[in-house]
Amino acid sequence: MILKIKYIFFLTVLITFSFSASNRIGQQQEDGEILINILKSKEGIIDLNTSSDSLDYYFNSLNQQLSTKKTYLELFKLFSSTISKLQSGHTQLFPSKNAFREWVYQRKSLPFDYVLVGKKLFVNEIVKEDEKIVNLGIPKELIKSIPKNSEIIAIDHLTVPEMMEKIGEYISSDENGVDFKYFQAAQLFEFYRNIATQGKDSVEVIYSEKKDTSRMYFKTGIPPVKTINKRLKEYIDLQKKNQKDIGKFSIIKNKYACFKFVSFAECRGKKYEKFLKKSFEEIKKKKIEKLIVDVRGNNGGQMQFSFLRYILGSNVYLGKYQVNKPFKRFKNNHISKFNEEYRNYRKLSRKHKKYKRKFSDFEGQIKTLNIENELIFKGDIIVITDEGSFSAASILACHLKTLANAKIVGETAGGSFYCGNAGTLQVKLPYTNFKMTVNPNTFYSQMERVENAQLIKTPDLIIHPITPKMNKKDDWYMNKACKAF
Repeated sequence: MILKIKYIFFLTVLITFSFSASNRIGQQQEDGEILINILKSKEGIIDLNTSSDSLDYYFNSLNQQLSTKKTYLELFKLFSSTISKLQSGHTQLFPSKNAFREWVYQRKSLPFDYVLVGKKLFVNEIVKEDEKIVNLGIPKELIKSIPKNSEIIAIDHLTVPEMMEKIGEYISSDENGVDFKYFQAAQLFEFYRNIATQGKDSVEVIYSEKKDTSRMYFKTGIPPVKTINKRLKEYIDLQKKNQKDIGKFSIIKNKYACFKFVSFAECRGKKYEKFLKKSFEEIKKKKIEKLIVDVRGNNGGQMQFSFLRYILGSNVYLGKYQVNKPFKRFKNNHISKFNEEYRNYRKLSRKHKKYKRKFSDFEGQIKTLNIENELIFKGDIIVITDEGSFSAASILACHLKTLANAKIVGETAGGSFYCGNAGTLQVKLPYTNFKMTVNPNTFYSQMERVENAQLIKTPDLIIHPITPKMNKKDDWYMNKACKAF
């Protein structure tokens, strides 16, 4: 139940690859047919958030539009907007190098780099190799720049929320919530802005630096590719490092117990169980009555049922996890098979099949395992979430809020508190080379769905950092959370 970050970014050596295949209608139609068939055959519950009739309409519309020749960017827009209609955050489409190359050659991008931090845009410094490229053909005396770390208020007369409303059409999220779309667009905002809005030769940018607001027009052209590559590499390296982290525990001022989980990818097994037991033994020993659980930027991984037994006790119903589209031999065309997710899919399918044979009424129900009563935490709890708190992280926040009366602080979590499809099988479309994730399993929390599924995630206290480069950001969050008890 983790969204694989590494499949989002394919900008490296973006403009060094040549491409010669013709954009034939038959090939793009074949990709469209493969996409639809795989969604129907492998997505856990395809109509979990959108009705079957609506999905049939979207699929038919896609097929009709594929009857005329499209560019790679046009195909990406068609395919991604169709997939986003499923309203499943785990089910995503990622551009190919050909699509990125096409974007670069359109020469409609701003000549500087910027990134979303939370829900605000901030300017990033570009490397020297990019300075000549982005300012190509502009007289030296007319070259403009925005100071590093300045906040961008609006681009081409659109504020960040207004741009995200357009960008969101091409990004999937649980129950169509906008928060996870912010997280998904953060590192490639200019790419998504370009495909979501009409490209122009000159664009007005409103920005703020040191509380002063300024307006500046920029001639569009080639984006700062080397800078973007460098930033994405650093980001990906950090995500890979985070996925190996099984959590950190600390006690602040002998009063607050704090868990920080940047990922749940490896939060399982003997080492993790030892970490949990040791941490809660220390909480008991020092008689701590206030607990903070920080899952900012945590995209999920292993469901935290073991952690929850230290909070809720034994035999508490937490929901269900079902394999709705189990593994079937010879019915896995176009799905990547040489990875852990595919192997887990096969194992989990066999496991659930055995349970079904043994227990005819088995529906994937999950309850907390046994725990020593003296280690159960009975004090106050605060959960810190943000747009990147997704999948297993958002479900943990849900369980703590609804079953342990925890307060939520920070920003609204990106993932659902109710249910979603998961499993992350990897698909590559043969003509466009777009990569897609499809999810054969379905998870549910213990709660019944409501009409406004986003409302429950609203923090009791909204807190967010002021600048992207603020010092000791984690300490700042912890101090804010401590004051929220």
